Amino acid sequence: MQTHTHEQEHTQLERKLTSAQISMIALSGALGTGLFLGAGSTISFAGPATIISYALAGSVALSVVWALAEMVSAHPVPGGHGAIAATHLGKLGGYISRWNFAITMLTAVGAEVTAAATYFQYWFPNLNLGLGTVLCSVFIVALNLATVRLYGTSEYWFSMIKVTAIVIFIILGLAVIFTGWPSSDEPLGFANLTSDGGFAPKGVIGILLASCMAVFSFGGIENVSVSAAESEHPERDIPRAASTMIWRLLIFYILVIAVIVTLQPWTTTVAESGQADSSPFVKVLDSAGLAGAGHIMNAILIVAALSAANGCLYTGSRMIHSLALDGMAPRFAARTTQQGAPRGAVGIATLCFFIASALAIFSPNSAFMSLYGAATVGILVTWVMVMLTHIKFRQHWNTQNFARPPARLWGAPVVNIAVIIISVAIFIALRTLLPVVWTAGIPYLIILFASFFILNAVRKLPEPAPLTTRIAKED
Repeated sequence: MQTHTHEQEHTQLERKLTSAQISMIALSGALGTGLFLGAGSTISFAGPATIISYALAGSVALSVVWALAEMVSAHPVPGGHGAIAATHLGKLGGYISRWNFAITMLTAVGAEVTAAATYFQYWFPNLNLGLGTVLCSVFIVALNLATVRLYGTSEYWFSMIKVTAIVIFIILGLAVIFTGWPSSDEPLGFANLTSDGGFAPKGVIGILLASCMAVFSFGGIENVSVSAAESEHPERDIPRAASTMIWRLLIFYILVIAVIVTLQPWTTTVAESGQADSSPFVKVLDSAGLAGAGHIMNAILIVAALSAANGCLYTGSRMIHSLALDGMAPRFAARTTQQGAPRGAVGIATLCFFIASALAIFSPNSAFMSLYGAATVGILVTWVMVMLTHIKFRQHWNTQNFARPPARLWGAPVVNIAVIIISVAIFIALRTLLPVVWTAGIPYLIILFASFFILNAVRKLPEPAPLTTRIAKED
């Protein structure tokens, strides 16, 4: 019989992440290459009205964040919302929540290291995409095999670079719009918001379709849940990270998109989407008289991709560690070093790099989109499972008359049901918008659920450990 603790094994994570690091990790997952480079594909559906699309998608994402914050501030356990799902939704819920999230994050890792290797080709045109993917993968694995404090420090500075780039972009962009400085004496104004078909050239339908695409820019916000088990003060840090994420994401996404569609006609943005040296960020840097704007932007893109890969590998490996504690992953993945690093789980997680490298070598033209499409369905499943878990969590919490958690999702369970319906509607809409989500997603879901029933029939998976036994070791 699989036991949940082993006398001779160290299986506990360490509380080494500071409040500042938790806040940056929470932001890191949602500030990936999609914001810096991929906005054009979303803008193509709604034009300047994409501003509204991001506001709608952000509202859904932030509802998920608050549900996560409420649960994990009350139960800061390894595996975050996945471990809590195991308690409230049973073995099947815990298995699906954690394995789906781990696979989604690790698929995203593969996409991000492939993207980083692609950006390196801007400087090294002859660099083989497969070799570049391998080199980026080795760097990320090394960070995750080290101590959690080193991971937190590296992710803090990765995210700081991204945040600084966004703030500079917004300031310079607003200066061009309102004053014309530094490239002109005349302000640019807001003419581009209504040119080429008006503010909403494709109507309400276009806004809703763009919202479906924009949702995936917020994938990775769940990192705040998984990091709770290694926070020095989760009851304080998790609600703080969730609350600061609200206004930061609103500023970073909505204001950035607003600046982009104001600086140039939206049709130009769409036509130029996908190249580092034609990014709207480069346009602003050029107008500020900064030499080598394309090189600066490319460096930021590389940092953004590596940062996202770093964060996704971290959360994916922690989910595998949590599964191992419940006997749903190989036992060695439950072990940690004396410094609290789950190297066995990280080792399993590195399989994503082999897959990404193989795709980059044998299918370089479609590697990134294949991985991206496979990850999108996992994000939707994660959001549905989070909201289902929160409904059960809130019912249990109210029944036991426990003290109110430090964070709270207002409007539950109505908000939960709305997010679940929206997630299903998005999945249906993506049948046309992004067909790879269906061609990869349906078989994936069948395999995921089938694997649980097969494993449970073959080896009788153990019941999840009580939440009270999962708390990470205090300093």
